[in-house]
Amino acid sequence: MLDVLSVTLPVFAVIALGFGIVRFGPFSVDTMRGLGAFTMNVTLPCALFNAIASRDFSEVVNPSYLVILAAAGLVTQVIMWIAARVQGAGPKRRSLAVLAAATPNTAFLGYPIFLLVIPDYAAAVVAMNLLIENILLTPIGLTLLGSVREGDAPRPAPLALVGQIILSVLRRPLIIGLLLGFLSVLVGIEIPEVLDRFTGLVGQAASPIALIVIGGGLVGLNLKGDLKLASLITGVKLMVHPAMILAALLVLTPLGVVSLGPELTIGVILTGCLPMFAIFALFGQEAGHEGLASLSVMLATCLSFLTINLALILLI
Repeated sequence: MLDVLSVTLPVFAVIALGFGIVRFGPFSVDTMRGLGAFTMNVTLPCALFNAIASRDFSEVVNPSYLVILAAAGLVTQVIMWIAARVQGAGPKRRSLAVLAAATPNTAFLGYPIFLLVIPDYAAAVVAMNLLIENILLTPIGLTLLGSVREGDAPRPAPLALVGQIILSVLRRPLIIGLLLGFLSVLVGIEIPEVLDRFTGLVGQAASPIALIVIGGGLVGLNLKGDLKLASLITGVKLMVHPAMILAALLVLTPLGVVSLGPELTIGVILTGCLPMFAIFALFGQEAGHEGLASLSVMLATCLSFLTINLALILLI
């Protein structure tokens, strides 16, 4: 137990520090937005590129991991859609719930934890998580959200909507850094030493700044949302998602469909125990349901301390 807390307490202490320096000064929420943009657009792309470009392709992409994460994520999204419909949530709020159900906070919270628990596999886990999140799970949620018709407004063309979402994903510096890393591995390009040192140095700032941003970002959230639906979203993300990942492992492994080593098994289960991605609150704001999204992020981020620690106690 103490070994587990020695891993998680420093992580959540940095999150608490971020909350404190914004809540009581000297920094502001606007400062956190700037740091968050710096992390997403500069430090994390450099960290991923540096970690991936120096590895063999087989070390970065594990088909079994991708299958488990994709299958569990899709099932979780279906469960979320059904549960939100049963609860009586409207189309837009139901779509937001699906968007949050299986898309973890890999970039800001997952990466620092993976670096501490499975350091040799952290980059690979983050890279594969981001692939599934950005190529499959997030586009499904955004497509559902974008297809909701507002009043008498015409329904957007499905192909045009999907094209816009794909283009928006490919424009993200985080994805560009990820794809450039994969490209260098596939082509077999030897990264110049100067570039390797530069991306490595900048990438070292990603983990601590990301944690500070999580904490600082919790200050000033609009929490006047639907507690009932926010609790459902939080419960599905923190309990159903890891349960579906575990179920996929237990069902597909004996059938010989997948085979994961202990480190990647830890990585995929911890992924399920993470809260939803931090920018979910921004999607909620754009959809006119900022309170619901912000409340969900707050609940899930705080309660993930329990799910992450429980997973670590059982796994290591």
